[in-house]
Amino acid sequence: MIIKKISMRSKLLYFYIVSALLAFNISCTDMDSLDNKGFQLYYSGVTDIGPSMSFNLNGPTYHGGKPSDFSITNIKLDGNAVETNSFTIDPTTGAIAIANTNNLGIGLYTLTISCISNGKHYTFEDIVAINMMRPIPKGISVEPDMIEVSLEDLLDPDNTNEITTAQVTTDGDHITIRKYIISSVRKNDVVVKNEGLFNISSSGVISLDKGAENIQPGKYIIDLRLTTSAVDEESQEGIFPDALVVNITSKPLALTYTPNNARVEFGSGATSLAPVLIGSDEMLRYSIKSVTPASAPVTMNETTGEISLSENNDLPIGTQCEISVTVMNQFGSADFDNAYTIDIVAFINPIENFSYTTPNEFSQALGFEITPSEIDGDEVTFEFVDLPSGLADLQIDRFTGKITAEKGNKIAIGDYNMTVSATNIKSEKRATINLRIKKNPYYFTYFRWGNNLNLSPAENYASQFRVQSSGNLLNLAIPVVDSDIPEGVEVDWRIVSTNFSGGSVAIDGEGAITFNQGWITSKTFVIVVEATTGKGLPEETVVRVPLFIHCSGAAAGVTIEYTPFVLQVNPRTGGHSARPVVTGTNMDQFLMDYRRNFQYYNVNGPASHLNGQPSNTRSFMYSIWKAYYDAVGSPSVNTGARSPMSYLDNKTRTSVPAAYVNPDLSVIVNPDKWKDDNGYANGVIIGQMTFATNGNEGSVGSGTQVFPLAIWFDTNF
Repeated sequence: MIIKKISMRSKLLYFYIVSALLAFNISCTDMDSLDNKGFQLYYSGVTDIGPSMSFNLNGPTYHGGKPSDFSITNIKLDGNAVETNSFTIDPTTGAIAIANTNNLGIGLYTLTISCISNGKHYTFEDIVAINMMRPIPKGISVEPDMIEVSLEDLLDPDNTNEITTAQVTTDGDHITIRKYIISSVRKNDVVVKNEGLFNISSSGVISLDKGAENIQPGKYIIDLRLTTSAVDEESQEGIFPDALVVNITSKPLALTYTPNNARVEFGSGATSLAPVLIGSDEMLRYSIKSVTPASAPVTMNETTGEISLSENNDLPIGTQCEISVTVMNQFGSADFDNAYTIDIVAFINPIENFSYTTPNEFSQALGFEITPSEIDGDEVTFEFVDLPSGLADLQIDRFTGKITAEKGNKIAIGDYNMTVSATNIKSEKRATINLRIKKNPYYFTYFRWGNNLNLSPAENYASQFRVQSSGNLLNLAIPVVDSDIPEGVEVDWRIVSTNFSGGSVAIDGEGAITFNQGWITSKTFVIVVEATTGKGLPEETVVRVPLFIHCSGAAAGVTIEYTPFVLQVNPRTGGHSARPVVTGTNMDQFLMDYRRNFQYYNVNGPASHLNGQPSNTRSFMYSIWKAYYDAVGSPSVNTGARSPMSYLDNKTRTSVPAAYVNPDLSVIVNPDKWKDDNGYANGVIIGQMTFATNGNEGSVGSGTQVFPLAIWFDTNF
């Protein structure tokens, strides 16, 4: 442990770059102010469309306060501003509707989106990318063009029923299809994540992944992107909309009423909210299976599933009605016992008194809760009334009125008033609460060492340094060059994990890093550093940041340099690296793939994401390996295999591995793979690659060993 008072430079404003699927840069500019851990929006990657296609893109995910007041402020086609009414945005959710596309020109459209969060106005330039493509040539079809499959068959890996596939075909020999890609999957006219459920082979066979998780019944529409060539013509990409409909069917599986209980005053009626059903909706009908007591005047809307108790009923006080429901659709029926209950009470007390203690003062970024100091009345529900956008990080429990904010919330320093409504069938009362967020003297969000690769602006890249010799490494002293740590506070600097071996790495009282030996040719090291201010106090602030070192040198006469050699990836959306510069070999015969020693280092992820390799069944990496083998239908997990991160083992199913080295040597990280039940990866993976220089794929696995690249995951990227 090293504690010392330090003086840091003031933080820089910066632009945050998001990488879309086509190496498309998306920048963020705050009209007011923005720090590098501030508010961010995340839309999906490039979306392919074609003439006459219409559908919706889901609203964005975000980091920071809940956004509102969305608008499209600029539309570009291949970088030039254009005007069109084909793209509209929901001002509340940020969902984007695409329509009236018949007359859109071919090319890449980008949308600049603005919104408000925590009272500040933000603009995200070119954050949405929509690729308007040519239609495919006539004569291409999918046979069959509709598949119906039972969810039960799909989820049961032991079921021997064959899952139907579909084949993309051409009419005659005048058209050749060179590449097949699933462009998008839509359900209820909304683009949904494919997550490996639907796959297409290099020969155009569309198949479903048996045993896929998280799949819901319903009709899915698959659009294809095809690279075609006609006789004596150059190849070109085209969109094949509505190529295949897949209807995943099931009988009713689950029925949920929220809430599932009502307390009703003697002689009064009530109606439930509509339930949520998991199951196919073809020929859907709801009915009451039974009511206890049988004489209770309870009815059901057979279309919506709403349950009603008649007004002026004579059910005695103390009666509890238990309602069981039968749901039937085209594929079967299911009974849901005691799905809803109604309690008859003598009197529903109106709300006479309702208040919170006020004011409430908390330090910046600390978690807190505020509970009602006074509340009476029965069957009360609570909700915010016109909550200021600056308080979007607050949550309220609908049934207790408890207001909470998580530690690390982004509520800005300031004085706020908020109003909560307490309601029941007899009355409504409102309470105003004053919330004061004061400065946390220990609060900070980042520190950086910069880089020696001329990557600019440095704040957009990981701190990374390349050295060419052991002497360069020993002479390397890396000071912290930028931080928003408050002036004069004591900082506890620690190295919490590293793969630096064969020597030692040290950190001093200013956060500077030095090395003693440890050079390993063609090896990338990570050093995870933790800085703590206000240690032991309620306002304690802890930030972890990785630093990377690449020992660049020739392995078997070949030098491989990725620049940057740290691939920053949002695990939700995936991404790809730059291609490396390779010297010392004939590139026509050079092949490389991931092979072994896949080591994960947790930075800011869930505590359950334990460091280690797949061989440790408690590690985060084991969960990545298990997800891969589940996806390919294997009953066992080979923790020593390369397949979950190999191209050579997944040539016909490149959407399945978690990551791989592409034939052009860029590294591809597939979206939504780096996660488990506890959350997304927020850490670093470094794996060994092997290469061959003889053009023989069979030689790659036993080829020369290198560690030229690190992948750093963070949902803020």
